[in-house]
Amino acid sequence: METFPLKPDQQIEVEELDPSVAVTFENGVEQIRPRWSRPKKLFRITISAMNRNEKITLENFYSRNRYRPFLFNWDGKEYTVRFSKPFTIQQKAPDVFSTTIELIEFWGASL
Repeated sequence: METFPLKPDQQIEVEELDPSVAVTFENGVEQIRPRWSRPKKLFRITISAMNRNEKITLENFYSRNRYRPFLFNWDGKEYTVRFSKPFTIQQKAPDVFSTTIELIEFWGASL
């Protein structure tokens, strides 16, 4: 399994995803349960100053792993994640690019 190849900026936004499933029965009773056995983490990472080689590395990594899980290191821990959606790369200067990427924790299926 590959590891995310670039070092993001220091500030990483982490959101706990803990959706529920609610069912309302004919007698009006509502049953609520968690969708997953534990919350998942959603990482929003920003890379604000990539050079052209790093941009190409990221694009190639995305092409290889857009539907596959990979490893992401954060706060001294290794997470198995996947891309939650496609991302956009902005050109800030002739050889400076930036992007924000969302990675969602991946578990529960065989890797």
